[in-house]
Amino acid sequence: MLRDKIINAINEVGFDEYKEISSADIIFADAVFASCKANTCGNYGLNYACPPLSGDMDENKQRFLNYDHAIILNKIMFLGEYYEKMEDSMTEVFERLDELRQKLKDEPVMIAGPGGCNLCKECAAKTSEPCRFPEKKRYSMEGSGMDIVSMSRKLGMIYNAGDKKVGFFMMVLY
Repeated sequence: MLRDKIINAINEVGFDEYKEISSADIIFADAVFASCKANTCGNYGLNYACPPLSGDMDENKQRFLNYDHAIILNKIMFLGEYYEKMEDSMTEVFERLDELRQKLKDEPVMIAGPGGCNLCKECAAKTSEPCRFPEKKRYSMEGSGMDIVSMSRKLGMIYNAGDKKVGFFMMVLY
């Protein structure tokens, strides 16, 4: 069964927690989608998996709602005393996410994570070229308008773990 394969892969890769939901229970918020325009992560208009190149809010929502089920997973990372470990934490999160994608590569799933698509070393959007791998694009949860903070609270998942630790969220849809 697909669900069991996904759960096994999540456990093998080593995430800290996960919750299963219906994709209809994903919380989207226009404010989250709009905050991308402030370009705090540097991907706005420069990554095909982020706004505005990923489509409008309705297109982004529909991409996720095409699936019936979702598993939200979390990896809690220590950011350092002064966030000096942020880059290392992001690297580890992306490595785990890539490992999960590899384990589920032959399954009919979509996996979304934090930040923009990192499949290519540099997104073709930066040079106004077409996406090199449109069928493999890795969508951002926040860049798609998901309110991760509200969802984590509603599901009782750890977002702020205290002692300079934070949860990084990802999602497997099937």
